[in-house]
Amino acid sequence: MTQPLKIGLIGAGYILQSHAKALKATDGVVLHAVCDQTISRAQDAADLFGIPKVFQSLDEVAASDCDAVHILLPPELHIDTASRMIKAGKHVFLEKPMGLGSAACRALSEEAAARGVKLGVNHNFLFMPAYETLRDAIRGGTLGTVDHLAVDWLYQLPLIQFGPFDNWILAAPENLVFELGPHLAAFVIDLVGPVRATAGHAGSPIDLPGGRRVYRHWNLIGEAGRSSVVLNLSVTPGQKDRSLKVRGSGGIAHFDFERGVGRIERTRSANPIFDNVMTARAAGHALSRDAGRSFLRHALATLRKQPTSDPFGESIAGSVQSFYAGVRSGTLDSRHDGIFGAQVMELCESVVATANLPPDAHAPQPKSTTLPSEREPSVLVVGGSGFIGRRLVERLTKRGLGVRVLTRNPASAEINLAGLGVDILKGSHGNPATLEKALAGIDSVYHLAKAEGKRWQDYIENDINPTRTLAEAALKHGVKRFIYTGTIDSYASGDASDVITENTPLDGNIETRNHYARSKAACEAMLNEMHRTRGLPLVVLRPGIVIGQGSPPAHWGVGLFNSDTDVTYWGDGRNPIPLVLVEDVADALDRALDAPGIEGHTFLLTDAPLMTARDYVAAIEDRAGVKLDAREGPVWKLFAIDAAKETAKHAIRHPNRRAVSFNDWAARTHRARYDSSATQKALGWKPAGSYERLVEGINASVDHFMR
Repeated sequence: MTQPLKIGLIGAGYILQSHAKALKATDGVVLHAVCDQTISRAQDAADLFGIPKVFQSLDEVAASDCDAVHILLPPELHIDTASRMIKAGKHVFLEKPMGLGSAACRALSEEAAARGVKLGVNHNFLFMPAYETLRDAIRGGTLGTVDHLAVDWLYQLPLIQFGPFDNWILAAPENLVFELGPHLAAFVIDLVGPVRATAGHAGSPIDLPGGRRVYRHWNLIGEAGRSSVVLNLSVTPGQKDRSLKVRGSGGIAHFDFERGVGRIERTRSANPIFDNVMTARAAGHALSRDAGRSFLRHALATLRKQPTSDPFGESIAGSVQSFYAGVRSGTLDSRHDGIFGAQVMELCESVVATANLPPDAHAPQPKSTTLPSEREPSVLVVGGSGFIGRRLVERLTKRGLGVRVLTRNPASAEINLAGLGVDILKGSHGNPATLEKALAGIDSVYHLAKAEGKRWQDYIENDINPTRTLAEAALKHGVKRFIYTGTIDSYASGDASDVITENTPLDGNIETRNHYARSKAACEAMLNEMHRTRGLPLVVLRPGIVIGQGSPPAHWGVGLFNSDTDVTYWGDGRNPIPLVLVEDVADALDRALDAPGIEGHTFLLTDAPLMTARDYVAAIEDRAGVKLDAREGPVWKLFAIDAAKETAKHAIRHPNRRAVSFNDWAARTHRARYDSSATQKALGWKPAGSYERLVEGINASVDHFMR
């Protein structure tokens, strides 16, 4: 029996999970190794997928017994990394884009051929079942001669609104095309072959923090044989549309690769009146049938814990399985071939070359950085480059304090805190060695960091344990004040007869609540215990629903936003909700630094009950000039939907299954009234206090989002 191929994964970022799940479902291969320069990320991936070997360097992978490797690194590292693995005699499967520069891609393909190893490129959408059907129809002549092909990628890029602004895709104008363009170009090359570009355009420029300019619209017109080709790429906010349309002499094919469904339209009658009706009905029937089949396929895959539970995962699984079938047979699918990948990049280069960018588009932009701290740091801020943190750091530095910011991403912090005199230190607050450096000379600590995850274990590892480590180090270094930001999400706030103040205890059934609320409450309980038993100089502040420039208008504290213009209220949306401006939260945090005698106390940071969720939505509509589709969301209904989903997860023992809580859904309504008057008195704090000022905060949020 042939031994399975041993597969190594290089890069432990978000795309690793899709590849690992696909490999788990592929015959004849076994996950053997994972490599990342951050060894903890590699180990986490190894633990999650049962991968036996963990590496930190490419040399280790090259010297290993892996038969093939998947390269899941940033695009600028693809060519060099692939070349090293090819020289080591390993088959290579590259995430798109194949590389930066079509000439380098061609050379890499030739190198693989010379070494006798297989080189494949994964273009993420080319193996969806609906696309395979469309592709077969074109190749089989069902559509006749192809006259026109249009591909649209109209899909918001949140990085532009919210960062991090040091991301590679924002570093140069062409990077956006090289990152997203291959999705469009791969369809074109696969269906009609190489394109001669005749015209192009780049528009909607925006200047981002860090001195980087991004063009959010890119268009190309070209020809491929007898076919005209149009590519449209937009990353501005709006309704998402990722689709292609092919017109042939025998019909028109539509493929929605956002949803993984497609249809073919043909003339049904010589009578235009009947043809309009018959064609429309046939198209609707075909789309409904395809959508139904897709739903059943994905639902069954979910229940069976297969990687094909969504269109994206389905395509990657198909791509991975096809690649290894080609490795075994000796002949790769044309969609994987290195020359195909090079042609895709050639078309992306044509998009950039024909865009008529201004002469200074590629000129180095002035770099925005922090300034040297004028004083030795006495305040440490963990989470200091975030939405609230950067406002706090600005206040602290303006009053002459030396501030040190501990962050995992110094480059992003440099951009977000540009112009401020700040000491930036790279590292995690869960690393004792890093904290020895971070706490040197520090009198006060702000802990504003939070964690995200799908499992409770994620919050234990990334929130609760690091918070304990930080507090232990603060005690060791004798800090004079430890300020922690909790959340009002940890309250049981669904009863309209309740009044929540600083003295209101957190939810007594917190273990049934969402992971974020539960984790924050667990951190508070742990820190309060350290205050009582060991003298940790703790101050806790619980911000409300924080709004202002940089917050998303589609704020989940207000409702369930399915899109920027579709929202379901938590409840009926008629009760006042606990909003607060981000500038006011930063002011309160600033005041908590040296307010006397507040150790061991908790403070509530909410404004007066001035605005309902319906008022909030109305303010967005007025500022943005759009009509939101807003509806009531009865708590019982939201709970029932959640219960049905979790019942299915428990039935298949899904790793992210959790308990369902009616109380958790009720708390999202914030029907209780919040009263922060004691906080205002203790800190000398005065929030906005007017409906008009809150509207100004919403306007700032909308303006920033739509800029």
